Amino acid sequence: MQTVSNKIRSPHITIDSSVLSGKRILVCGKGGSGKSTIVSLLAHTLGNEKNIVVVLDSDASNPGGLARLLFGMKEGVKPLIDFFGGREKVECPVDDPSILTRINDDVPVTEKLINISEIPDEYYEQRNGITLFQVGKINQPFEGCDGPMSKVTRDFIVNGDAITLIDVEAGIEHYGRGIEKNVDLVIVVVDPTFESILIAHKVAILCQGMGVKETGVILNKIYTNELKKYLEKELYERGLNIYGLVKYNHDLFKAGLTGLSINPSAVIDDIDKIIRNIVKKIEQ
Repeated sequence: MQTVSNKIRSPHITIDSSVLSGKRILVCGKGGSGKSTIVSLLAHTLGNEKNIVVVLDSDASNPGGLARLLFGMKEGVKPLIDFFGGREKVECPVDDPSILTRINDDVPVTEKLINISEIPDEYYEQRNGITLFQVGKINQPFEGCDGPMSKVTRDFIVNGDAITLIDVEAGIEHYGRGIEKNVDLVIVVVDPTFESILIAHKVAILCQGMGVKETGVILNKIYTNELKKYLEKELYERGLNIYGLVKYNHDLFKAGLTGLSINPSAVIDDIDKIIRNIVKKIEQ
């Protein structure tokens, strides 16, 4: 088999990603496909391009979450749902589809957008142009579903030019709660499994039904050209747009195994190409 090269490029070439300013980009996919890794890689690369990047960790079932992958933190920040009153005030969007509001303020967040300066600093971690929020995690038995957190994810819109990257739980349950209602772009991470292909196809159909104009796929953990061609063929036959691929990389694998933060330099060519393709597609 012909392996996919893992060359590291230097120096880094600047990408004009200004077209992504103010966009909310949601990343989803099958469990284990590498959603959080892709979000982290995109965040680091976009942050290095002098963008304002907001990362929203809305995967309630991932205990380590993006705090570890992005910054090597052993513990996350204070749950964002608490800023909005916790479960006592915030209800699942299926039970109560009303728009999220601040405590003691009836104006919907979607009409009076969030300024990061209004949120106490214990709710976020800020480094290298990246601001990380964690919507909340399931920590106790019988705690209930994560529906209230879904409402925060759906309506937490930051005012200004920030590029917001949203990491959601695995699968497609979040579509049943309408989290994608306020996003500009949905990216599906596809690993080398047939289930990933099927989920990507289903996501594209669901996005079309919700009016999400832009949907695409990132291939992940690709280690041979034969595998790349097979996945591309299967996805293209289903009418899916492919933004690019991230090759299998031992350093990324090791970081995932040992709980360390990831270093994007090993796959920077891949991420640069993906961002360029996303920018080009949106410009069209």
